[in-house]
Amino acid sequence: MLHAIREIGKWQIESSGKDVLDVLIKLPKFEKGGTAILIKINIANIKYEGIEIEDYDQAKKYQYLLRDVVSQGPNPTPIANISNVKKGSDDKETIKNWEIQVNKTFDGKIKKWINKYSSKDFLSEDEKEILKKLKTVITKNEDAIIQEIVNKLIELPPRVGKLLSIKLKLKDSWKYIGDIDLFRTILKRAESTKIGRISSQNINCSICTQKREQVSGDSSVFKFYTIDKPGYITGGFDEKNAWINFPVCTSCKLELEEGRKFIETNLSFSFYGNRYLLIPKLLIGGDEKRNEILSILKESSKKVSLGDEVKKIITDAEDEILEILSEQSDIITYSFLFLKKEQSAERITLLIEDIFPSRLKKIFNAKDNVDELTGDSYNFGRLRTFFSKSDDNKREYDLNKYFLEIVDRVFRGVPIEFSFLLKFYMLKIRRELLKNGFFRSTVFNAYSCNLFLEQLKLISFEGANNMDKSIFEDLFQKYGETFASPLKRGIFLSGALTQMLLNKQWQERGASPFLKKLKGLRLNEQDVKALLPSIQNKFEEYNSFGKAKRIIAQEAYNYLFSSGDEWNLTVDEINFYFAGGMNLLDQVKTILFSSSKKDSEIQEDLKNE
Repeated sequence: MLHAIREIGKWQIESSGKDVLDVLIKLPKFEKGGTAILIKINIANIKYEGIEIEDYDQAKKYQYLLRDVVSQGPNPTPIANISNVKKGSDDKETIKNWEIQVNKTFDGKIKKWINKYSSKDFLSEDEKEILKKLKTVITKNEDAIIQEIVNKLIELPPRVGKLLSIKLKLKDSWKYIGDIDLFRTILKRAESTKIGRISSQNINCSICTQKREQVSGDSSVFKFYTIDKPGYITGGFDEKNAWINFPVCTSCKLELEEGRKFIETNLSFSFYGNRYLLIPKLLIGGDEKRNEILSILKESSKKVSLGDEVKKIITDAEDEILEILSEQSDIITYSFLFLKKEQSAERITLLIEDIFPSRLKKIFNAKDNVDELTGDSYNFGRLRTFFSKSDDNKREYDLNKYFLEIVDRVFRGVPIEFSFLLKFYMLKIRRELLKNGFFRSTVFNAYSCNLFLEQLKLISFEGANNMDKSIFEDLFQKYGETFASPLKRGIFLSGALTQMLLNKQWQERGASPFLKKLKGLRLNEQDVKALLPSIQNKFEEYNSFGKAKRIIAQEAYNYLFSSGDEWNLTVDEINFYFAGGMNLLDQVKTILFSSSKKDSEIQEDLKNE
């Protein structure tokens, strides 16, 4: 995966003519726009000249000169993010909160940067003099600077990002720090020093495999790799030996950074509350083919259509490009890296490696087949219905791990136990039934998921041979092996007949008291066997046990009787097929209606429903 990221970074640097500074500079991650707060220092007159506020402009990224924001100590350049504060109970408390935050940022990121670099040997005397004067003005005017920054902050929208930096007047004009060689030099030097802190010489780089003058063990392009915890360090837990774990040369480190930056910008997608990075890896073909594919990916991420053809999606991301990728030949593979940010760190929640375009094609073919059978558009959101929260009142997606495991198996083609899925299907189905919620759509989603997974040959059902053909054969065949036994068909039709009774009771009484007999869809074998006579009796009480209902009841009886006394189905299985019959009643009635147009008794019975 890292080799693939490095190749992307190398291509991006070569194709855009970037230098080291281009790679080092980062963009701030603002939620809703940003503001630059600039402390104006006149170096020529050694004078503080107030605070300047401007909207953050990405075109000025080289002038702002923002690098990584480190948690402890100053950043490589005197620019830092000012964290937003909570609004107090009154204006005084809000101002006090801002004063604390500004003091912290000003002292830790601006003053400490000046103290750290003002006397470095690699600076010229003129550069040292600039920093000396800067330190004098900052120290003398610290209270006034902090107060004026606070006054500006309380006027800004609360959620807007805020960067604090300085602006200098050296001779006749004002300059950003990125306009001055002094600050660019320090940035490059700081990065070199960081690399050299944990390094070795004349060692093979683990990425390019070439022997390099210097390799570093502190090339944490991803924040799930760290050397500040003993478990990550080889060599007696001594940090200076950390390079042994993951030696990376300077060139590869910068290419890795640029590769991740490209992927974050162009190939980062949402996935039902998760986020993944799409990482392509070319298997065969030279630079020309690689450049062509990366250019396609970069362009495809901006629009999900080619010409006038709208591309299909199977996730909740409107910018998803998976179908475009599925049309490519198998000279490339894709990895899906799911990351979760936890404060300043990152955690891998799922890594799906080396997925061929042909596998993506199979997934979309399965989706197409399900869409055609159900008349609806299938996507992973239907699975997410059952693998999000075990309780609707929970704040977190506590079933996210299971959801991602299933997604992993779908992409890799690894079979899934139906009994595992069934547990979560029924958890959600029962919940929706009891709260009078989205019961029908939830059952439909479960059957759609079965169809999708069966199309991909990821789930299977125990079948039965030599079953009598049913008037409802087309419906059973529609759902593949789901109904490949007489017992499942009999339970399904029992559920359909039950729903007909519930509908009848609602028409007659405005309520459905028979619903209580379903035990919240925790029926066992004896319960289902006892339901059919009760249903028939209730229909006869309403003088409504017409020919259509008798046909359904007769088929249900036949299937159940032919299944013997030992059903060998779990309670979840019994109720899954029963709920399916309740939900798919309309399809049962449609088959009866269309197959008996000359039978007025059946037609009349169905019209009364």
